[in-house]
Amino acid sequence: MSRILMTSLAALLPLGFAWGAAAGGEPQGAYSQGPSCDIRVVREGGSLVLEGLVFAPMPAAGSYELKISQGGHAGQSSIRQGGDFEAGPGVDASLGVVSLSDQGGYAATLIVHWHDGAPDCTRHVGTGRTL
Repeated sequence: MSRILMTSLAALLPLGFAWGAAAGGEPQGAYSQGPSCDIRVVREGGSLVLEGLVFAPMPAAGSYELKISQGGHAGQSSIRQGGDFEAGPGVDASLGVVSLSDQGGYAATLIVHWHDGAPDCTRHVGTGRTL
């Protein structure tokens, strides 16, 4: 009987290691893939709040450009902001926050250039309307 138990444990041991590696250790998602970027969109009351973010598993630096346009029955507007940034390891670093009316369509583009030579990161979000 103990021989059957030992054989079963030996067969299940690699599964235990794989599950343990997936459950803990290195952060999952953007951090495990190298530096990346995103645009977070949150509804707050009658507004849309857009935030440009960068993620890096190690300290990183670069420059960014965040372009946002919005159109609706009241007209159109454009916002452009950018500059240099430094990001700490393993944390979200905010590049900028913009608040828009939740009326009408919008489009946003974030372009991040990493100083260490990593490939540029580009993200687009919006309502799908051409402004």
